[in-house]
Amino acid sequence: MASDGLWDVMSSMEVIDIINKTVKEPGMCSKRLATEAVERGSKDNITVIVVFLRPVSTAERIY
Repeated sequence: MASDGLWDVMSSMEVIDIINKTVKEPGMCSKRLATEAVERGSKDNITVIVVFLRPVSTAERIY
C-alpha cells in the first residue's frame, strides 16, 4: 500500500522490479521504495507499507 507520492512517479510493474532486483531483506522494502520515489522527484507525501501475505494453509492458526 502506498500514497500517491509513490504512484505519481512509479508504476506497479516498476515497484515489483525494484523489489525483485534490489531488496535483499524484506524489512527494507518500504524504505527502498520511498527512497526511490524521492530520487525520482516526487513532490507529494510518500507513505509506503509492504505487507507479506502467506497462504492460509501455512499461516499460524489462532484458537
